[in-house]
Amino acid sequence: MADDAKAAELMKQVALVPRSENTLVTSHATKADPGYLVELAKEVAVANSTIKAGACGKLEIIAQQIRFLQEQARQVLLDASTDELINKASCNFVKKPGKVYHLYKREDGQPYLGMLSPEEWGGKPPHDFVGSYKLEYDMTFTPLEKVTKRQQEISRVEDLFSERHVVADHPPNIDIQRHTNYNIDPCRYINRPSIEGVKSEAATTSAGPSNGHVS
Repeated sequence: MADDAKAAELMKQVALVPRSENTLVTSHATKADPGYLVELAKEVAVANSTIKAGACGKLEIIAQQIRFLQEQARQVLLDASTDELINKASCNFVKKPGKVYHLYKREDGQPYLGMLSPEEWGGKPPHDFVGSYKLEYDMTFTPLEKVTKRQQEISRVEDLFSERHVVADHPPNIDIQRHTNYNIDPCRYINRPSIEGVKSEAATTSAGPSNGHVS
């Protein structure tokens, strides 16, 4: 009775193909054999676990990518906010890309840009020092402490472009004659008769001697 109850429970977990005259299913496949059903149920359980594990792994990768993109978006918004603040700051000179400028804030909270760093003020600038920024050629500002890192990234990109241009300007030197083996005899193309000449000669030969004379 216990085996029958176990078999009945397993039958609920395993989907078997019903027997009919139109399906090619062995009789063993539809027998409620407890041992067979247990093995089949184990296979189904393993398959389900594998599917779940694979799906969870893919979802974890997607979650990591989402977190990375969220952090990238947060950094982009932060940089844009900083650029907007610096661009709106008071300034009495024309800003030039490649130069480093220093941001200060007055007592009333009004920011302004200066050319002198706190060190050049003798360590005692007239107003609160906010930070030093380099104006890039795309008109964005990079904090002075991140200039070296950004320059390294730009150098790596320039190196990649340089390598690509070197390959494009100097393709591999391949000796075509050495790597080609066509075995072409140039003598075949010297004084070669035309197709019309060959046809005329063949017609004369097949017609035989004319006017009853034999040479």
